[in-house]
Amino acid sequence: MIPYEELKDQVVLVTGGTQGIGEAVAGYFADQQCRVAINGRRLDDKVQKVLDRIGAFPAMGDMKDPVVAASVVQNTLEKFGRLDVLVANAAGMSMKPFLEQEEEEWWHQVKINLTGHIACIKEALPRMIRQGGGTIIIVSSFFGSLGWNNATGYGSSKSGLLTLGQHLSKVYAKDNIRVGIIIPGVIRTPQLNVDAQDLGITYEEVCEMYAKDIAMGRLGKPEEIAEMAVFMATEQGGKSLSGRHIQVSGGEYRSTPYYIW
Repeated sequence: MIPYEELKDQVVLVTGGTQGIGEAVAGYFADQQCRVAINGRRLDDKVQKVLDRIGAFPAMGDMKDPVVAASVVQNTLEKFGRLDVLVANAAGMSMKPFLEQEEEEWWHQVKINLTGHIACIKEALPRMIRQGGGTIIIVSSFFGSLGWNNATGYGSSKSGLLTLGQHLSKVYAKDNIRVGIIIPGVIRTPQLNVDAQDLGITYEEVCEMYAKDIAMGRLGKPEEIAEMAVFMATEQGGKSLSGRHIQVSGGEYRSTPYYIW
């Protein structure tokens, strides 16, 4: 990974940073000698191991509650006195046919993926503006750009993040706020267990099936998303990519593959 001296000592908050993409992102920022806060729903032994390995501050709280989500940012600001980079990554996903998914389950995903992050950003923006700028990095999903069978709640919430990021990048550019929007393809993380369960196959089988439709012949890696996030936090990356939807997918799908329907 390229070292960026300008990122040294910057304060970075990563929501959903205890596993998968979020853990990789937090680790990569820590490697840049940033001061990192990691959000997760609760502090347990598994999460503590991640915090210890990365050397991160625990900013615990369930993102589905906007008040709690805002407090995650407040706790980070109280600890470090500033916030330079907010990575909106936390996600919840469940899969059922649209007419079979109960309303509460559908909205649960929207609350975590979209509403919680709106609350985080609303809490972070005034401080970033006062300190002279900052970076917001939104992790969406190609489910939000293409749609996906049995994933309407997840896809709809991730689609909302795409529009949110574009709006913020335009409105707050005058305040030196850069907004990066990453669209991961299929990434090899524990979240694919949800897909496997929905399809009635094993985790390894779903990985193999998805890989067939990817140009590079394999699933994406969390580290590939982390590299993009770190670049977006630099002055060069932030200015050139703010407001852009950057798909990190290994040349994935031009359209939704036939087998999911």
